[in-house]
Amino acid sequence: METEVLVKQLKQKIEELTTVIEASKRITSTLDLSSLLRIIMQLATKVMHAETSSLMLLDETKQELVFEVVEGGEKGEMIKEIRLSVNEGIAGWVARNGEAVFVPDAEKDERFCNKVDMKSGFRTKSLICVPLKVKDKVIGIAEVINKLDEGTFSPDDVSLFSALIDHAAIAIENAKLYKDLQGLFLSTITSLATAIEAKDPYTKGHSERVTRLSLAIAGKIGMSFKEKERLRIAGLLHDIGKIGIPEGILAKPAKLNNEEWGIIKQHPAKGAEILKPIKQLEDVIPVIRHHHEKFTGGGYPDGLEGEEIPLGSRIITLVDAFDAMVSTRPYRPAMKRKDAINEIQRCKGTQFDPKIVEAFLACYEYE
Repeated sequence: METEVLVKQLKQKIEELTTVIEASKRITSTLDLSSLLRIIMQLATKVMHAETSSLMLLDETKQELVFEVVEGGEKGEMIKEIRLSVNEGIAGWVARNGEAVFVPDAEKDERFCNKVDMKSGFRTKSLICVPLKVKDKVIGIAEVINKLDEGTFSPDDVSLFSALIDHAAIAIENAKLYKDLQGLFLSTITSLATAIEAKDPYTKGHSERVTRLSLAIAGKIGMSFKEKERLRIAGLLHDIGKIGIPEGILAKPAKLNNEEWGIIKQHPAKGAEILKPIKQLEDVIPVIRHHHEKFTGGGYPDGLEGEEIPLGSRIITLVDAFDAMVSTRPYRPAMKRKDAINEIQRCKGTQFDPKIVEAFLACYEYE
């Protein structure tokens, strides 16, 4: 009998270790903060055999804990609306003191605040709450609640959960740093886009509109976070090559002649050339270079067709054309949106990738 107990305990430890290793791999696999937090708490709930779990980040300005992730419960979205002061509840105590706590019976603990239970109808029986720390600074708390199968948490569980959350806190801080740097980078990119459009007052706001609708389409077809970030930058900079086009051509109040049209058609290749020295944009440059290719060939600058054309380019091709049609130009008024949509449908399978057209039609009503 004693041997069976030892074998069971060993199997449980192996399962816990395997899950922690899996957690470490998955935690370091993404810099998307919202995805990262969700991954962390899904794994924590599993490894701790908990009924539910939550992660809260500290709003330093308001000195409040804000729910970011709620796992395992049916009323997660409702709970997320609740904010806790750092002066209330067990979570507040952990945030103030920076120490992990194990509470075997929540209702008997004087620090327990039933605000969340009252709103959700959930009953907290036992919990482990640990601080998320980076360089001894508390940035939030994480907790697992109610051991499954009517069991109870143990001191070993506190150590295991603390180790998992300590590792996660560093990953969270890295993700936040990446997000801040990405924001700074995108601000610079947006400034460049504004500089482009300053040459052509008729295209004011064009790059941002193209980017917004392109990302909506990207969501419909299931693009990854990394692909969306690449598309965001390409959308903002797709016309950067127009910096090298004479303003007299860009703002000409009449249709362009063949020579002028030939100059305009150089802008995707010019854009790629301008950005070539920037190593960080090497994955974005092909999307910009090929955003005027046609699905069945005959576009420019390289006459690619079908899936030879980067997916991001196929999206921007459609959105760029749509935004151009519904915008006023020096030589013509804006087209009615209904007519522009009909034109997009007419060119499905020739100028535009059919699956991108379908995604555009599915999400357009939200734009």
